[in-house]
Amino acid sequence: MMNELRSTLSIGCGSVSLLISISNGYSGIIEFHTQMEVSNNLSMDSLLTRFKDILAGKDFLLVLDDVWVDNYQDWEPLGNILKLGGKGTRVLVTSRSTKVSDIMATQTPYTLQDLPHQECWSLFKKIAFKDHKNMSSELESIGREIVGKCNGLPLAVKAMGGLLRGNVDVDKWKGILRDSIWELEDEKSLNKPKILPALKLSYDHLPSYLKQCYSYCSIFPKAYVFDRKELVKLWMAQAFIQPRGQSAEETGREYFDELLTRSFFQTLDIDNKERYRMHDLIHELAVSVSSPQCCQVMDHKSFVFSQQCRHISLLYQDLESPTCKQVFKTCNKLRTLLLPSEYLKSLGGQTLDQMFRSLKYIRALDLSSSSLTELPDSVGELKLLRYLDLSRTEIKKLPNSVCKLWNLQTLKLLGCLWLFELPKDLGKMVNLIYLELDDMFWFKCRELPPRMGNLTRLQNLHAFRVLSSTPGHGIGELKDMADLTGKLHISNLKNAVNAAEAKLNQKESLQMLLLEWTDKDFNQEDEVRAERDLNHLQPHSNLKGLALHHFKGSNFPSWMTSGLLQNLRTLTLSHCIKCTTISVGQLPRLRELCIKGMMELEEWPEDQCPTLNRLQISTCPKLRKVPNLMPKLTVLKIKKCDSLKALPVAPYLMFLILIDNLVLEDWHEGMLTAVDEQRNPVDQPRPSLIGVLELKLQNCPNIQALPRIFFPQKLEIRGCVQVTALPFSQRLQQLALEMCSGEALLREIPSTNSLYSLVISKISNLTSFPKLPHLPGLKSLYISECEDLSSLSEEEGLLKSLSSLQLLSIRGCPKLEALPDEGLPTALEGLMIGSCSSLSSLGSKQTLKSLHSLTDMYLEDCPLIQSFPEDGLPSSLKHLEIRGCPLLIEQCQEEGGERPKISHVTDLEIGSI
Repeated sequence: MMNELRSTLSIGCGSVSLLISISNGYSGIIEFHTQMEVSNNLSMDSLLTRFKDILAGKDFLLVLDDVWVDNYQDWEPLGNILKLGGKGTRVLVTSRSTKVSDIMATQTPYTLQDLPHQECWSLFKKIAFKDHKNMSSELESIGREIVGKCNGLPLAVKAMGGLLRGNVDVDKWKGILRDSIWELEDEKSLNKPKILPALKLSYDHLPSYLKQCYSYCSIFPKAYVFDRKELVKLWMAQAFIQPRGQSAEETGREYFDELLTRSFFQTLDIDNKERYRMHDLIHELAVSVSSPQCCQVMDHKSFVFSQQCRHISLLYQDLESPTCKQVFKTCNKLRTLLLPSEYLKSLGGQTLDQMFRSLKYIRALDLSSSSLTELPDSVGELKLLRYLDLSRTEIKKLPNSVCKLWNLQTLKLLGCLWLFELPKDLGKMVNLIYLELDDMFWFKCRELPPRMGNLTRLQNLHAFRVLSSTPGHGIGELKDMADLTGKLHISNLKNAVNAAEAKLNQKESLQMLLLEWTDKDFNQEDEVRAERDLNHLQPHSNLKGLALHHFKGSNFPSWMTSGLLQNLRTLTLSHCIKCTTISVGQLPRLRELCIKGMMELEEWPEDQCPTLNRLQISTCPKLRKVPNLMPKLTVLKIKKCDSLKALPVAPYLMFLILIDNLVLEDWHEGMLTAVDEQRNPVDQPRPSLIGVLELKLQNCPNIQALPRIFFPQKLEIRGCVQVTALPFSQRLQQLALEMCSGEALLREIPSTNSLYSLVISKISNLTSFPKLPHLPGLKSLYISECEDLSSLSEEEGLLKSLSSLQLLSIRGCPKLEALPDEGLPTALEGLMIGSCSSLSSLGSKQTLKSLHSLTDMYLEDCPLIQSFPEDGLPSSLKHLEIRGCPLLIEQCQEEGGERPKISHVTDLEIGSI
């Protein structure tokens, strides 16, 4: 997709505007293709224009799922855009309306038939009988009859299976079979959507506490993607969750999982995150059973206001509209007001003030993705508010009156780029559980409000800065915050008076702990105090990640080395400049270790590191030795370790980076055999570095040769003048050689079909490009800063023999005078030439004209070039950029000269800068 958009885009459309519903899909393609984020504020016209630029001429498969647009005028704008695609483009549309197929289809629609009875029974059996052990013949007979009543609809079958899952009460099964609800199948209604009896029956048998949670979901639009955690927070705000001897959040997750088991939600995988969606029929049922308490108010659709309405979602962009104002005025007993759209919504302070003064009973208020810049003080009148979302607004400061919301449980401020501080009385919001802010806020915020320790229910406090001079900012504020989860960064620890007051060992839900002192100069007293404080900052054994920054002590505490942290996965030791030794052998689950800037570190005893997967060591100039064996290590980076001579033995190493290691010389190669617990061999001996896929070797002057047995896919060698040979690897794909030993190493490039990228940079004494071996797969060749290079081929036809080359880049070669007269590779699509001060000729008259695949050409800082070759440029050229070539630019701008040769190029960028 990066190059040709040959991919599938699947979009759920539902009943809203087709162009609106696929705009997220447009944004996704643009972001992926350009690697740039697309603003939610971008107009539809701008979005479509950018999409066209990417789409034109490309082949793709677009899936529009569950389309309800049955008006040709609504379909036509999208249809016109899709016609710009390549000949291989296909659009697959699914719908439950035959009228949609009449408007959109170019071929006869394929009508899905009912699922055969036996397939329905198999599906039902799989869900209802978890292990098939409790399926008696009587239950099977009743179950088959129930399946028959589902009329071949898989969703109905799943609902019935979920309803009866794990239940072996024959009377219950018979009651379901005989329920009068099945007679609804024959009822017709023009005013309401038809509700499948199986789904209604499944709802009727929900416990009451699940019914209200499920029906509440009707205020979200069709095809809405649910986040379980966020939905549970809204349920908590409405007091839907009944205590079960555990936290409300845990109970809420159980509620959700029950609904999921009963097929009221479907699981999605979006960017490797588990999300959920309701089937349209399930959503229609929720709308039916929740009316009139729950409703949606949509743009351009009539709405009958009811005093009974308690939960509303506004699918509006203009919240200043008369309809929205009428909602605030009429439905003054609202409990929920949501804006579940990512589009920027206009919202003024006067409207907000009116809203806050009217909605005295509101418990959940979502004002996210609006043009909001400030909150009126009247927000403090919403005494019952428990959930407030101000994410992705332009708010710069919260009024202190927000701290009067003593019942508030959730305050979301994600994506508020101009918010730098929190209100001073935040410590009074004693029921606050979720304070959601971006990492950037915690980085920018220099001081938190005082007495944060009053928020004893708070779960996410990502950063705490210890201040000694201001009351309410001491480390003791953390004492009673036992529910903290996720990450906690405690900085300015030099100001801690009594570190033990933090009681970190009682925070069992904390996952990541970062402890930071300052990088300023220190004395002996500071060193003693730092060791004492770190000893008192012992975390709970559940901790999974620990980082120490600028620790001033010489010794680590016993809780780090005695095996207390049995669950620790990651450990970072950064600029602990007084420590001379480390030991991680008592951390049985440690997977990632980063050691950085430990200037006095000399010893790492022969630890057992059975689980270590990633190791990074940098700027440890006195470290002489690392443990000999790391059996699970896959990633190793060592940088600026001036005393380290040998690598560890790592038989499963895949990625190896070695930079600026002055005395490193020993790869520590060997043959290793895996053994079982009785030390019996379980596999054949294997070379220790045979699995390395990527090696980056830079400025390691004592390395005389590469490993004897290894077959990398990617190899970079820079500034290692003693290396004179390359491995023969049939899987080598990328090779970069820089500041190496003249052309000798270039002649060692192996003949391989797999190599597709070759970088040659800063090779001294290279006057002409040597003959390369047979490289039929080479697609990119970069030649840069070879100051002595005067010819691109030591023999005729060298470059032209690279038959698959698509990109050629030549930069910083001041002695190069001309491109080869015999021509360039005919498959070339991109040609970049820059900073070649002596280059005066772009080849013979046919050199460029014969490149029938060339589409992009860049010329920069080549002052001696006066003209293009005599026959001009190929007709395939679409983009030409010329900078810093004054003679050529002058010729291109004159009526005669070179202008006729570039007249066919559609995208020209010509200028002196």
